[in-house]
Amino acid sequence: MSEITTRMDEPGAVGFTLEPGEQILWQGRPQAQALRRHLLKVRWVMAYVCGLIAWKLALIVWVRGLRPQEVSDVAALVIQGTALGLILTYFAWALARNTTYTLTSLRLVIHHGIALQGTVDIPLRALRSVAVRHRADGSGDIALEIRDGGGIGFAKLWPHVRGANLAHPIPMLRGLSDAAVLGSRLSRQLSRFHDMQIDTTMQADVPIAAARAA
Repeated sequence: MSEITTRMDEPGAVGFTLEPGEQILWQGRPQAQALRRHLLKVRWVMAYVCGLIAWKLALIVWVRGLRPQEVSDVAALVIQGTALGLILTYFAWALARNTTYTLTSLRLVIHHGIALQGTVDIPLRALRSVAVRHRADGSGDIALEIRDGGGIGFAKLWPHVRGANLAHPIPMLRGLSDAAVLGSRLSRQLSRFHDMQIDTTMQADVPIAAARAA
């Protein structure tokens, strides 16, 4: 058994045991900015907070007038909104720093978790399809459809999952800077893997048929 050569002291690096003959084809992690924008929807959250502040200011100007209590309420909204934005930004950074996606010749591994680390191992033979989504900011996501659901729980995958289908969660690699590259490699490897399986079956069946015909 050989070991992955990734340095364990690098942020987001992960080590795990490779099977005999298994090779690492790609390894990376999500972008914190992409997670902040598309997963946690920080822009929408901050827009909502700004809307509350604007509504409060409108009440002060047009209805209630400038009173100490009103000023205190506006200040509280500003402080709470700023704190919420900082918390979500830190959460996105922590998610990105503690997540590693690894594609090998046999499987796709998602290693993630902030307080509790977990690993999701998806064999390539279990994949049905791969879908790549490109975003305007240059990042991208890759959704992986697994045959028969794969038996992977939603809680074990989150937040690396598409949608909210609890019964049959769809794993998704989020916030990738090179989604097109990984999608191409993953599709090519998946195609080769299934072609290899088909060729092996055909090679096993042909001699049997020939023997029966003889």
